[in-house]
Parts: sequence; C-alpha cells; structure tokens
Amino acid sequence: MTVRTRVLVAGKNGQLSKSLKVASAAATDLEFCFFDRHALDVTKAQSCSAIIDRLRPDFVLNLAAYTSVDDAERFPDDAHSVNGVGAGNLAQISAVHDIPIIHISTDYVFDGEKRSPYDETDRTNPVNTYGMSKLAGENSVSRLNPKHIVLRTAWLYSPFGSNFVSWLLSMAVEGRPLRIVADQVGNPTSALDLAKSLADLIRQLDNTDWTNLSGTYHLAAPEPLSRFQWAKRVVALSGELYGPTCQVSAAATTEFATPATRPLRTVLSMDKFQNTFGLKFPPIEQSIGDVLQALPRSRKVAQ
Repeated sequence: MTVRTRVLVAGKNGQLSKSLKVASAAATDLEFCFFDRHALDVTKAQSCSAIIDRLRPDFVLNLAAYTSVDDAERFPDDAHSVNGVGAGNLAQISAVHDIPIIHISTDYVFDGEKRSPYDETDRTNPVNTYGMSKLAGENSVSRLNPKHIVLRTAWLYSPFGSNFVSWLLSMAVEGRPLRIVADQVGNPTSALDLAKSLADLIRQLDNTDWTNLSGTYHLAAPEPLSRFQWAKRVVALSGELYGPTCQVSAAATTEFATPATRPLRTVLSMDKFQNTFGLKFPPIEQSIGDVLQALPRSRKVAQ
C-alpha cells in the first residue's frame, strides 16, 4: 500500500482551496484534508491544536485568509485576527510537532513605489490594513516555525467565487462598457496554476533537508500587466470562446474612491523560486483560457 503525504489545508472555501481540490483530484500520492473556519478556527490556538494533534499531517498549508482589501479597512481587528494571529497559531502549533508549514501571502506587503520587480530581499512597507495584516502573518510564521515556506502571490483569479475575472465577465454579460485602472500593475495569477504548483512543491519538500530551504519566496504568473491590459485580454479571449465581451477603456486609480489605498506597482520577481524549485507557470493566455473554460455557463454566455 502506497503511503500518501497528508496535508492539512486551513481555509476550505476560498478560490485557491477550490482550485487545489481540482488539481489534487488525480493526485494519488497526496492526501489533502480541507477544513473550513467552523471546523478549524485559526484565530483560536486551541482549535488549531486539536486538529493538528488529531490529524498529525506531514504538512500544514495555510490558505485561511481575510482577503477583502476594502473591508479590512472597516474591520481591521478581523483582518489581523485571521491573517496575523491565525497564521501565528498554525505556525507555532505545527512547530511543536516538527511539521513544516506553507503560508500564502501577498504582493500587498509592498508599497508599490519600486519601478523594477520586487524580490524577496526588498523592504516591505504595506499601505493598507490588509497588507499590514498579511505582513504580520509572514513575520509570525517565519519566527515561530523553523520549517516554513512563505509564498507571496498576486491578483488571484479562478472559476470559483468572486474575483476580478468573474466580476469583469458579469459586467460584460450586462453589456456595460467598463473603465479599468491602467496604473495598477501586478502579476495576474490563475489559482488553478498556483494550486498545481503547490502540489508539485509539496512533493519536492517531502522528506527533504530544510536547512537551506526555509524562507520567503514569490510565486505568481511571470508576466506583469496593468489591470486594464489584463481586462483587455480577458475580454478578447472570452469573445474567441463565444462568451460575453464589452468595451474596456483605461482609467486612473484616482478616479475611483475606495476605503483602502492600493499600491500601484507590485510586480514580483520569481527568480528565487524558479532557481530553487524549477517550477514555471504557463503563458497567461493559456491560464486565462483555462479559467474561462471552467467558468459556470451563466458567466460565459450573455443572458
């Protein structure tokens, strides 16, 4: 009988978790055990301890996160409780059992002032509460568990839940012309691609020497785009797939008032991750196409 690598996944209902379920469906060597916040409340150390003690996983994968950037400004305690305290609870308790932790973070730990891509040694300086709470989680994970991988990713989209692509297509179905900011630049990343990379990463980390591996890495799609450029590609590919299209024009961030400040340029360099683990993402057109193909029919075709 083949022994499977058991992975505890905190955060069952987010788009990355749902993408991981798809990616792991045929993975006979990996056993992913998903827990929602009712079964595993990361903000409570006792809840984390009970689940880890019972499951005794080979890895802890923290996908639990408070991800609404604007709501984090309104409810900062909630954001810090999940993204900061929760990450620390998982890291500390997994360390007690010598279990490695993989923690997902964000490009929003940077202020967006750098003109070239950010690498892992660049100074962090978040400009909103969401970024501050995620940075607190990074710091806790790094401090509390010597066997850790912190993965900063960016601008996730998928066939699941609410994200930029699903919102864009829902607006296109209604036939609305859209103005999209052209001065925010980042790495639009398919959660389907990220999930596949997570599964491959866990395989590489299983039974490995952690002496020189623990640390922070960037893992996102390699091609930087503005939100406007991203929207244009999504709409064009949607049209090629006989889905909804709409007119998209460029706008400036200053035209839209939001509770949270957005960093303008948070392009990430993936050199460290690729040099260490050798994993690469497909071209963005393929990634967008895969997500569009997997979207529910209601989002593909105008009503």
